[in-house]
Amino acid sequence: MNLYDELELEPNCTPEEIKQKYRVLAQIYHPDKAVFGDEEKFKRVKLAYEVLSDPIKRAQYDSTGKYNTDLDIRNEAISRLNNMVSQYTNNMNPEFDDLILKMKVDINQTEMSVHNQIITNEANIKRFLLISERIKLKQEGENILKAFVDARIEQIKNEIISCNRTLQVFKLMLEILGDYHYSLNDIQLMINNE
Repeated sequence: MNLYDELELEPNCTPEEIKQKYRVLAQIYHPDKAVFGDEEKFKRVKLAYEVLSDPIKRAQYDSTGKYNTDLDIRNEAISRLNNMVSQYTNNMNPEFDDLILKMKVDINQTEMSVHNQIITNEANIKRFLLISERIKLKQEGENILKAFVDARIEQIKNEIISCNRTLQVFKLMLEILGDYHYSLNDIQLMINNE
């Protein structure tokens, strides 16, 4: 499914055009409309709008042709939490170790690492853009060296998109963990309070 085709737009359209076209098509294809109501078309238009109106999701779609829904992010968050629980419960002392706190700390540390990777990648893009601008051919022809550098820039942009998606997963994992607490026994609570 081509999301731009679903909204009857070109890939270079503006966010405002996406919003306007979605409003028009949603009214036309809404299932409650007697004449043109089409529930399946309405769902496709809605999905296209949800992806293309979000800059991160749109950039991912533009570069890969794939899109992730919030359900995909939720499933990944739950899967990662499941893996963490399996890993940590094998090596923890349930009397003294706070499982929830350990998971939150590890997620936060990994999140910082991903943020640092984004910063590094953004600096690399600036550097590669400068390099790309300075690569010139002495004669007319295809500038393959510039093409190599430009391809590397696109690869780094995709890495940033992936990192941003990972940050969304981490954010959801922390939100899920925020609904829980780990009850240590009374002795441990007294030790912690001293």
